[in-house]
Amino acid sequence: MKLHLRSMFSNIFGKKDYLPDIQTTEYRLLNGFDNYFAPFDGNTYDDATVRTCIDAIAKNAAKLKPSHIRRQDGKVVKTNDSLDGLLATRPNEYMSTYDFIYKIVTQLYAYNNAFAYVKTDSNGNIIGIYPLDYGGIEVRNYQGQLYCRFDFFQAGQITVPYTDLIHLRRYYNRGDIFGEGNERALRSPLNILNTVKQALENAVKNCTKLRGYLKANGVMRPEDQQQTLDDFTSRFTAADKGTGVAIVDSKVDYHQLTSDIQTADHSQMAFAREDIYRYFGLSNEIITSSYNEEQWTAFYESVIEPLAIQMSQEFTAKLFTEREQGYGNEIIFQTNRLEYASLKSKVAMAQVLQQTGLLTVNEFREIFGFNALPDGDKRFVSLNYVDSKKQNTYQGVAGITNTDDPDADDPDTNNGTNNTGTEDDDE
Repeated sequence: MKLHLRSMFSNIFGKKDYLPDIQTTEYRLLNGFDNYFAPFDGNTYDDATVRTCIDAIAKNAAKLKPSHIRRQDGKVVKTNDSLDGLLATRPNEYMSTYDFIYKIVTQLYAYNNAFAYVKTDSNGNIIGIYPLDYGGIEVRNYQGQLYCRFDFFQAGQITVPYTDLIHLRRYYNRGDIFGEGNERALRSPLNILNTVKQALENAVKNCTKLRGYLKANGVMRPEDQQQTLDDFTSRFTAADKGTGVAIVDSKVDYHQLTSDIQTADHSQMAFAREDIYRYFGLSNEIITSSYNEEQWTAFYESVIEPLAIQMSQEFTAKLFTEREQGYGNEIIFQTNRLEYASLKSKVAMAQVLQQTGLLTVNEFREIFGFNALPDGDKRFVSLNYVDSKKQNTYQGVAGITNTDDPDADDPDTNNGTNNTGTEDDDE
């Protein structure tokens, strides 16, 4: 049996005839200095604090549920096509949807640029979306169109159209194409944090240094010195386990060495960490998963929701043609925010939402973690709500007009009654 070997490079890009590098030219940008980008993070991701911050964002962003919808006549129609299934379960053969979102968000916050390649078949159908981990990327020109040449550490190079790439970026300011890296912005906070950590490390090392010495009251042979030291150490260790008192005879005197070890206190360590937390828009409660409902809402609205909007817009632009977008096709990233609310808030909101028909039975059950029912797509509405213009008819009241009704002063719509004094009033 002949064994055929395939690499990840060929499995992702296939045999598609991409342009050789020799046919492309430099793509001239407005500023002309950011044609090339290397995802060098200055080892920031290797720092435990930075990695914890990125992980806190990525693992919560990975809870977002991507789906393909179509907006028609002001209504949202849920699709069940192959693209929706690909986004909801497995964007490619190497990773789940959770892993896919986690990876691109991690790359986004580690490098401030994240790329994913959209793979299509011969008919133009999307069959996979692959996050790209690369050594460098350069924007190129071919017949006036933007292309990207990727340099991979082991697999070589590939040049693909920018329209085939999902590109997410942060701190998109000075560059025309790429977001700015974290190196300069995080250099000072990381230096302060590393200095504090080194001070603590040195303090621990100093604790194991010489604490005292024995002075012999006379001449002592080297082997006797070692034996005296061993005896003293043994007695001191035994005393440490018991009374904390050691005994020495007149042959030696013990002299204790004291050192003033200066270490960073808790406030200094907290300041160094919080400076990095603020850079990523986080709080200590989010990092330690000890947040309350208000803190989670603030984190969601300031970090996760903008990220969901950014991904929705970029995925929509790169996965659909302009014609398809014109028919209302869209990719959205959403989550049930009530899942993270307190039980008290869930009960209060569910009571209102269900009575007004905004929630189906299954959506109501989902809030509280119950399984869906086969007939759970029904909506129930409280009869206590009625059109304000029809409330008199609904309540069976005649002769009373609604002041909000624009026809209230029309005698033809007041059933022949009015609010002025008549003979009927006297009766």
